[in-house]
Order: sequence, then C-alpha cells, then structure tokens
Amino acid sequence: MTRTAVSSSCPLSERQRIGFHIAAILAVALLMMAPAIWNGYPLIYFDSEDYVDMSFTWQPIVFRIMTYGAFVGIARLFDSLWTVVIVQALMTSWMLHEAVSAFVGRWRGVVFLALGIVLALSTGLAVVASELMADLFAGLAILGLAVLAFGDALPRWRRLVLVPMVMISIAVHMSHVAVACGLAIVLVAMAVSARWLRPMPRPRLGLPLLAVALGTLAVPATHWAATGEAFFSRSGRVLQMALFVQDGLAKKYLDAVCPQGAQLKMCAHKDELPATADEFLWGDSPFDSMGGWKAMHDESDLIVKGTIRLFPLDVAKAMLDNTWTQLNLVADGEDLVPMTWHFVKTSLRRYPQESRHFRFARQQRRFGIDFEPVNRVHVPIAEAAEIAMLGLLVVAWRRRDRITAGLIVVVAMAFLGNAFVCGALSNPHDRYQNRIVWLALFSSVVGAVRLDQRIGARRPKEPFPDPLGRLRPVHGGKESEA
Repeated sequence: MTRTAVSSSCPLSERQRIGFHIAAILAVALLMMAPAIWNGYPLIYFDSEDYVDMSFTWQPIVFRIMTYGAFVGIARLFDSLWTVVIVQALMTSWMLHEAVSAFVGRWRGVVFLALGIVLALSTGLAVVASELMADLFAGLAILGLAVLAFGDALPRWRRLVLVPMVMISIAVHMSHVAVACGLAIVLVAMAVSARWLRPMPRPRLGLPLLAVALGTLAVPATHWAATGEAFFSRSGRVLQMALFVQDGLAKKYLDAVCPQGAQLKMCAHKDELPATADEFLWGDSPFDSMGGWKAMHDESDLIVKGTIRLFPLDVAKAMLDNTWTQLNLVADGEDLVPMTWHFVKTSLRRYPQESRHFRFARQQRRFGIDFEPVNRVHVPIAEAAEIAMLGLLVVAWRRRDRITAGLIVVVAMAFLGNAFVCGALSNPHDRYQNRIVWLALFSSVVGAVRLDQRIGARRPKEPFPDPLGRLRPVHGGKESEA
C-alpha cells in the first residue's frame, strides 16, 4: 500500500470531526439566512407587526395566538429583530443535521452539507427561515416528529434534546398543532398496524407523543400566563365562515334562512358579500360594520354549523376542492410585498435603530422582490420531488427499509393534513404549502442516499474514511452507525 493510499484512508480525529460538524452547521445556517442578508433586513409579512407588538405587550390579538409573539421576544435580548432570523436559521440547520444523522448511515457530514446547499438553492426553505413569521416551524415540526419516531441511529440523549425544539415548532401556530395531532394519530395507527402488516414501518411513540402533547399544551399555557385564561384560539369559526363566504356556501345558507326570519346580522348584507375570504376579513366589506372578529364569533359559529347541517354534500365538496387546491399551491414569496409605513410606525418604534435598514431593504423598493424567476426553478423541482418521494416510498416498502418508508409516510401524510387544515378549514394560499414542500426534496435525497448505501453495504467488505470521525467497516447487510 502506498503512502498516498494510507493517508487518504486515515480517519479524522475526534477534535477534527467536531470542528467539521460545527463548521457545517454554521455554514448551512448562513445559507438559511442568505435571503435576509441579500434583502438587507429580515423579510416582513403583513402579520409580522402583530407578533412584534405581542412580544412587548404580552397580550394576544384576537386573530393571532400568543406563542410566536413570545418567541419573537428573543429579539429584545439583543435589541434587534435580526436575532429572530439568526435563531431560526440555527434551529433549521441543527434540525437538518440531526435528521441526516438519524437517517443516513455513512458520510453524514458530507451529506448534511450538500443537502443544506441543495435545499437553500432549490427550495423556499431559506426564504421562510428569513421571514419574521412562524411558517418555518411547520416543516421543522414535521421533520422533528419523523426523527423522533424513526431516527434510531440518533442517540437517545440527542433525541431528547430535540423534544423542546419540536415542542416550540408545534406551539407557534394553531395549524401546526392540528397537523402534529394528526401525525400523532398516524404514528399510533402505524404502530398498531405493524403488528399485522409486516412491511408497515413501526415507529417509536414515546418521544413523538410527548413532543405533540407539550407543544399542544404550550398554547393554552402561554395564553394563561399572559391573560389568566387558558384557550387555544378565538378566531377559528370566523376564519371558517370567511371561507364559506368565498365558496358561496354562506350566501346559500343565508338565502335559505334569512327569509324565514333568522336573527343574523349578515342577513342585511347577504347580497353584498365579497368574492374572497381575504376581502371579507381585511378589505372593504361589511365585516367591520358588523363588529369585526369578536362581535362575529358567535354568529360565525351559528352560520358554520347551520351550513354544514343544511348542505353537508356542498360543504364536503368544497373542502375536497380546497384541499386539492392547497396541495398544488407551492410558490415562494406570496405577499412578500413592499410594506407600508405602518410597520415602521408600529413595530419599528420598538426598534428605532433599525428603521433605516428596514426602509432601504430590497423588499421596500418600488416593485419589491420579484419571485417569478425563482419560482420558475423552485416550483418544478418541488413537483418533481413529490413524485420522486412517492416512487422511493414504493422502493423502500418493497425493500423493507423501515426508516425511509417511515420518513416518507410521515411527510406525505403531513402534506395531506396541512392541505386540509389550511385549505379546507382556513383558505388556500401558496405560502401554506410552500412552507413544508421542501420536505419532499429532503425525503427524496435521503431516500436515494440510503438506497445507495444499502446497495453499497452488500459490496465486498472494506474500510472507508468517514469525515465525521472514525474508520468504520461495513459488516454484512447492515448500515454502520456513528
């Protein structure tokens, strides 16, 4: 054996391995912040100002929940909203690192770094990580639950460390709570089915169910700490009624009951309802004149229940249509438009030293940021990744690759659950599905890497260098684990 051959197969020392890990995590975190850095300031959405205000007032707004506002409070520690984006980028990088460590058998450091670059360039993950919004955590909650359920290669203590991160990711938005609870049911069903259906991947249930329970309970606990009242949300029925307005169901119900003397404020406005839910809630509509969110809560509940009772088939068809519509809306940058001076006058009065950076950010220029060129690349990649993911599920199922199959089942069911919660129960928008569609590419890459490594494991035994630390031979047909 030549000197060159010997040196090329020498493993890295433990210190070098740790250094490689840290450098890779920081590099991927920097990539996740790249859109905000390029913009010159964190990306701001219409909802962002409410979360900034709640982080100071510690009072929930009727159409928001308090938890992400509490998370945004970390900006107060360093007197800068950049703190939120930095923490979000680090959490994203750490979650990806742990997921690769849990699912990939060899060359984990190289796979993690390559995957971070691919996701940053080919999906909208870096965009949502750079926003002052809770959207990022929808994908982190799903991936975290998959790691806790199927990441056997990850030491137990590292899975325990992930539980608080998954809990936070679930708690920051009610749609995340709903999807996570649905995934908990899916995991329990998989565990039960695995007793009779051999190929069914059997998940670990303890830590995933703990994370879902803690994340769900964190919402009313946060509201109780802020207001003395424990509740989840006070706006759900209003959102559902607004969607019924958009689907024409509210008008159909009002036409049926108002002539019979129904005592509803909306009867006086049934012929002037706008075409979309957003116009009804936020535009020039009768909604504000009827009292707005708080005053319309009880009436919205009556209209929603009454519509379901009188027109169940119409409601079911509309829900299916909206779910399908939501599944196909995956474009980046929805409503990341130039913000008005309202954000400066409200939220940035809390951080006056940043108002100049906000005003001169690319987002605030006349035409804002053009996401059209990006979507010409990202949307086809997302659609191709979803198809590839389902193909890899078939291969993994036939090969009884429990980890790949479990990961893809969790992601696929989360896609359906998210589309139902956001499309059928709220209102279809690109940003709702875009915030998690990157998981399709993640699952496809991980599945392909695992397939290659499982095939490679059946080649003649020989040692191989691992940039994560040790020289580990492959034995038999099993993966070597760090």
